[in-house]
Order: sequence, then structure tokens, then C-alpha cells
Amino acid sequence: MGSLLELMALLIMTMCVNVIIIRGAQHAMAPKPSGFDNPRTTVMIHNDLEGPLPLRYHCKSRDDDLGDWTMPPNGTWSFKFRPSIFGNTLFFCSFRWEQELHYFDIYKQNRDREFAKFGCRKCQWKIYKNGPCKFNKKTKMFDVCLPWNSPDNN
Repeated sequence: MGSLLELMALLIMTMCVNVIIIRGAQHAMAPKPSGFDNPRTTVMIHNDLEGPLPLRYHCKSRDDDLGDWTMPPNGTWSFKFRPSIFGNTLFFCSFRWEQELHYFDIYKQNRDREFAKFGCRKCQWKIYKNGPCKFNKKTKMFDVCLPWNSPDNN
């Protein structure tokens, strides 16, 4: 009788171990979040002001202040983030040189999301005196030029 109980206990333990192994294997095969549903975006800014002018810039979002910096002539600076799943990510910057001060929305999710006409996951901008120009993947040029924000939008 004792050996029958031992045999039943061993059989139950074996079944439990098999269930644990099978569930572990199913969990290992289950798709893991990859980040592709909300990939990181990089914004690159290049100082392309005429002459040897340093570019002072200060970029921020509603939640993140990236600081006040100075970029040398022909210098480049970048930052990375994950756009909001709600589609409302906005990073805006002030740009100054000599006596000039301008503002621009350097990343606006409804304009720059990857699948928009000129969207991007790596958004590259050249800052010119007359405004910022974005890299166009189709033409391989910085020919998507936008105006500075109007003073009312700052």
C-alpha cells in the first residue's frame, strides 16, 4: 500500500514538473515586447549658419529640458527619445546667434512621425539663418525647409 502511494505521489510530481516545463517553454516562445511598436527617435541638429557663427540653442519638451548649449560652426548635436503612444510628442528649441533669436518645433510628432510624408526615425535638421531645413530621405538633401515659429507661437 505504501509503495502505491509513493508511486502516485511520484506520478503527480512528474506531471507537475512537466506542466512547469511546458509553460516555461511556451513563455520563452511567446513574443516579447521589442520596442518596434514605439521605437526610439533621434533628432540631429547641425549648425549651418554662414561664417564662423556659434549657435546657441535650448531644446525642451513639456517633460524634458535638454539644457542651454552652444554649438560651434558646422557642429552637430543630437538627442534620443521615444515618441508618445498618444501621438503628441513635441520638442521645441530656441536658436540664437549675434542679435537674432528664433524658435522652432524641432520634433512635432504629427508632422515628423516615421510614416508621414517627410517623417523620420532619425530626424536631421540644418539650421540656416533663414530657417531650419530637414533631410529628405527621397532626395537625399536638406530641402524640406520650414519657417521659424511666428512670435505668437513662442
